[in-house]
Amino acid sequence: MESYESDISIDRIASSVAAVLARRLSAEEITKLLHIVFLEVEDVAELLRVSRKTVYCWISRGSIPVRYAGGKPIFLLAEILDWTLPDDDQHSRHRLPVAVGCSIAENRLATSRERKGLDDVGL
Repeated sequence: MESYESDISIDRIASSVAAVLARRLSAEEITKLLHIVFLEVEDVAELLRVSRKTVYCWISRGSIPVRYAGGKPIFLLAEILDWTLPDDDQHSRHRLPVAVGCSIAENRLATSRERKGLDDVGL
């Protein structure tokens, strides 16, 4: 019961945030925000309606776009959505552009990788 109630609360919060964003930001600005939404394995599994094991299998094969933060796999929402599209997507010209070289994400992840590298060598 507690999980169901927290889902309702999250939905209310998300609706409130969406309403505020819609009033204050343009569609282009909202799209830019979506480019830096990070997902965890559980989120990707739920989004794609597969098991966590399947997501880990895709990671090990190198077939899904993945990044790492603190040694944990994380995913950019925009990249996952783009990854789900077929190569011969007939509607590609109507789709939102994918985050290419998102500097905010790259800078934060680079810092995390550098720290991890220093930890690995004992510094």
